[in-house]
Amino acid sequence: MSPSRFFACGVLWLVLFSLFPAHAEVSLTTTGMSALTGSDVSVAEKSAFDDALFKAYLEVALRSVPASSSADLVQGLRAFVSSRGMQDVIQYSIATRSRLENILLLSMDFRLNDTPLKDWLQTRALTTPLALRPRVLLAFTTRGPGQTERAEWWSPDATKAYSPFETTLMKSLQDAGENIPPPPPHPPAVAAGKDRALVLGAAAGADIVVSGLLTHRSADALTLESRLDLSVTEVRTGKRLSSMGLTLKGTVDQPTMHRLLAAAVVDRVRAEIARTVVVVSPVVRDKTLCIEGISDHDTYQALIDALRSMDAVPRIAVSRIQGHTICHTMQIKGPLQDVLDALRQKRIAPADIVVDGDTAIIRLLDQ
Repeated sequence: MSPSRFFACGVLWLVLFSLFPAHAEVSLTTTGMSALTGSDVSVAEKSAFDDALFKAYLEVALRSVPASSSADLVQGLRAFVSSRGMQDVIQYSIATRSRLENILLLSMDFRLNDTPLKDWLQTRALTTPLALRPRVLLAFTTRGPGQTERAEWWSPDATKAYSPFETTLMKSLQDAGENIPPPPPHPPAVAAGKDRALVLGAAAGADIVVSGLLTHRSADALTLESRLDLSVTEVRTGKRLSSMGLTLKGTVDQPTMHRLLAAAVVDRVRAEIARTVVVVSPVVRDKTLCIEGISDHDTYQALIDALRSMDAVPRIAVSRIQGHTICHTMQIKGPLQDVLDALRQKRIAPADIVVDGDTAIIRLLDQ
């Protein structure tokens, strides 16, 4: 067989390898751990594999999720990974296996299709940075347990700070990744007939106001009964998104009651906030990438694998073959130059890289 015909066959195999993974791929290594109990090592190996796979999903997800959403991510990710099974695992292998006393350690190499994971992150609004999440103002009237006890931060003579209950609820929401600004230092007077929540929300530059009435009553020195009525209102539209109420009673002090009330309503409040979150989804554009001077499969495949591992490259597929050149259609997020700069830093092979508008050319150099 002549060298030219041999090369043509090689290129054909390159194309076949490149056409199949039209989805986004990511390669990574994680280590799973499991306890060695009993004589059946296979049970421990399965548990360590599952642990490594979860960590692989977690590592990929954290690349797209701000720190403010990390707690929310961990809370929901295990159910997502369990629902996917092995559907997203393109390839896996055991890199190393070791024991530390009664603990099994499996270092696993994974190739994953991360498109379903990224879609899931988008639908749960986990990719939205804290500053772009809705600003949520709290505005509760607190009464009791004494007959004259009353707290409203917007009152003319009040300290412009959240009440103890509002502070507890604020911390619960902030820990969950919500954007809770402090009360405005100079709240406006609310005219008769106006909706206090909307007036205060507009003054604070809030998108949502969580407001209501908390009433404490003490039947005796030990028992505290608290009634909370709460509404979630969107400032822009004036629409009430949700209302709820609950009563708790027990032999607890006020700080404990505040924690119990906040824990009881925080998920419902967050569910309403989530309905207004603007999901940040980078614009994906089609670009052209041509690789010239291909002489071996390994170099070409290393370049393609490197591109597919980038979060900025959701998809790459062969579009044209001519001689020693293979051209591709490549979907990218962000500037094409940034993608090629990241590829250049990987130093896979000596090459000239040129970007001209929506087209990039990689000219492989003879070594």
